[in-house]
Amino acid sequence: MNENYHVIRIQQYLNGKLSREEMYQLEREALDDPLLQDALDGYGMQDEVSHRRLSLLQQRLAARIAVQAKERNAFYFGWQRLGVAATACVLMVLVLVLLWIRRHPETSRATEKEVHVELASPGSRVAIHAAAVEGDGLDALPEGGWEKFNAYLASAGSGTGATGKVTLAFDIDAQGKPTSIRETGNVDDRLSGAARRLLVGGPLWSGTRGVVAITFE
Repeated sequence: MNENYHVIRIQQYLNGKLSREEMYQLEREALDDPLLQDALDGYGMQDEVSHRRLSLLQQRLAARIAVQAKERNAFYFGWQRLGVAATACVLMVLVLVLLWIRRHPETSRATEKEVHVELASPGSRVAIHAAAVEGDGLDALPEGGWEKFNAYLASAGSGTGATGKVTLAFDIDAQGKPTSIRETGNVDDRLSGAARRLLVGGPLWSGTRGVVAITFE
């Protein structure tokens, strides 16, 4: 048997590259040549083993790909669920805050104490009672207390000729003087001017910010 020649023909035979006549001829030769028959059987078994190994590798690869895909999907859906849960929590907190604000509107506003100002007829003394408007960050206090401030208003407030109520917000500078004075709400210009003059010409203040309401009657 020509070994090299038969090896090539055997490989072509096993790979299906021979014609029907050539395959029939090789099979007839194998019947007369035991060595050729053994070679055909051996190469056939080797090819079958190779195919089995390849099939096993393909199965393992397919299983590994399926596991990785499952892990990726689990990771993606896990983070997606966490994101949805976090968004729902934030929205719930916002809704609760809005509901709380709607039910407790008084906590978001400064509580205003009434300031009673009584002006007598021309020539008589004027009695004025003043107090602060309370709120977060409002710590202004007139020098000498509110009694001294009321006494000042009683003496300086006569002759203004204005009636009504004005609320002034202001800051306090390093010297204790009211600064950045501003009205809250719509007020008469004459009433606003009189209230500003009373505040600027009055005693010094301690603290940083204040709001005071003055009523002229």
